[in-house]
Amino acid sequence: MMKIEKHKITGNTGNGAVLEQVLMTDITEIIKEREAPLLRYAGRLIRDSETARDVVQEVFIKYLRISQDRDRVKIDNIPAWLYRVTRNMCLDHLKSKRVQLEIPIDENIADFAGGESPDSTLEKKDAMTLIRKKLMTLEPRDREVVLLKIEHGRSYKEIAEIMGISVTNVGFILHTAIKKLAKDLNAEAIGR
Repeated sequence: MMKIEKHKITGNTGNGAVLEQVLMTDITEIIKEREAPLLRYAGRLIRDSETARDVVQEVFIKYLRISQDRDRVKIDNIPAWLYRVTRNMCLDHLKSKRVQLEIPIDENIADFAGGESPDSTLEKKDAMTLIRKKLMTLEPRDREVVLLKIEHGRSYKEIAEIMGISVTNVGFILHTAIKKLAKDLNAEAIGR
């Protein structure tokens, strides 16, 4: 887990210490819950685990600073805000390095361990390899929407907030991307 420096909340109330403790507890819980998914997301965008770690740490520091500001605008959807800021910081990093956005597919999207026969397990692994291959043919934006929905379980609204597009556009992109994947997979199956 990341370490975050403790900052005091100042004000005219005598409840500063209580507010500080509540804030640190909330921040700690958010980090415990969101750090691993954000690291995976940033790692896939940047393709460098150390830089991804730095980005996610900066995101949490930014959240901490906003949380401590008494005059702050309330963040309505914390997970979507964290993903959005992570995405923006990753894209800024990639722009500074002049790198094209490539979103790799997690090799372990599905776990095939279990009581299945080796043939069945091999068929499923082959199918997942083919799906990953076809996902990589999608445009980076389309692939990112599909991964945010399927792998990260984000809602259309959260994806829209993360990517800065409309909910309707998320639905359209997801629909056309999945339709393209289905067409490509069917063509591949017929060609075998």
